[in-house]
Amino acid sequence: MNKKAWENIGSRATPQRLEENKYKKMFELFCTKLPKNARVLDLGCGPGRIAKELTCWGFEVIGIDLAGKMIKLAKKKAPKAKYLQMSMTEIKFHDEFDGVVSSFSMLCLDPENFRKTAQKISRALKKNGLFLLSLNEPHPEKSHNEEDNYTEIMGQKIYSRPYTEEEIKDIFSEYDVEIKCVKREILTSKEYGEEYTLIILMQKT
Repeated sequence: MNKKAWENIGSRATPQRLEENKYKKMFELFCTKLPKNARVLDLGCGPGRIAKELTCWGFEVIGIDLAGKMIKLAKKKAPKAKYLQMSMTEIKFHDEFDGVVSSFSMLCLDPENFRKTAQKISRALKKNGLFLLSLNEPHPEKSHNEEDNYTEIMGQKIYSRPYTEEEIKDIFSEYDVEIKCVKREILTSKEYGEEYTLIILMQKT
């Protein structure tokens, strides 16, 4: 469902997260902690905005996205990066990356696939490698039900599930990835409305 929807939407509904204060600071912290010429995996790279920033830091970047249209846009936006059209649940890297980024892409995964991808991220990271995860957490004053995970964006039905910090901690700790820093930011946009976002920096032990 999400693949077809994102093919139809393209870059129109991809917000400029790097312009947000706390996300920008965490992204810069992630980049400064990586070694020079680091290899970085961009999961759900979309139209290539994050990939472009990563290549500007001098990193070797591999972008992954399920939507072919997104890959085409990313190649134009960040031509120095390399790309693979595939689901993040299907990656098979082992000890290859100094860093991994998932910028509001893992919220498209249900709990089963979220856990599966967490394990694959751990495998992809080198020892002491860093993982920058950003997604939404549930509204602090509203209950959240399974039917709430489906939303409509620009006429497309999208699966988008928020995750709590505790859920993320429990899942990634099983795969030797520990939380190092957490930031929260409330964002409002025309496309998504009000969002309670989590930006988490983790490290493989």
